[in-house]
Amino acid sequence: MLTLLARIHDGVTRLTFWGAMASVFYLTAVTAFEVVARYFFRAPTDWAPDTSAVAFAFIAFLAAPELSRSSGHAAMTFVVETAHPSISVWMQRFSLLLAVLVCAMLVWFGGIETSRQIVNNISMIAATRIPKWIVTGAIVYGIASSGFYFLRHLLATFLPSHKDDPKWSGTYS
Repeated sequence: MLTLLARIHDGVTRLTFWGAMASVFYLTAVTAFEVVARYFFRAPTDWAPDTSAVAFAFIAFLAAPELSRSSGHAAMTFVVETAHPSISVWMQRFSLLLAVLVCAMLVWFGGIETSRQIVNNISMIAATRIPKWIVTGAIVYGIASSGFYFLRHLLATFLPSHKDDPKWSGTYS
């Protein structure tokens, strides 16, 4: 059952990573269009800056879970990697547990705020009416999914076979 849930989690992560890549394309195309419209046709749009800001948020928070899954995020691991292997594993476990707890706290508060925005129909302060929960929902998703990956990495440190994994480098970051 846990394997199935992990596979579903990985599938959703791949899907949202494609959403992040589509957001990069959108951001690039809209920015280029806005430059042409503003400087060549002297007709700037009011929607391009607003939707670009949303796309930028999507890029960051739809891609974050994939980076957490593959340990592609920035990490300073010098101390962990130079420590004795038994100490290194416990330092890594502590870091991952801390990451899980911080993500859980952020998801809790972010979920409450997202719910409030939905109930009160709050929009972003912009020329284009964009519901604010779309952005905060993406933020909550990205942090929650990353938190689940940190939890999965933490649990993997207790498996006896984790050192045989071809991706194992002595740390999870």
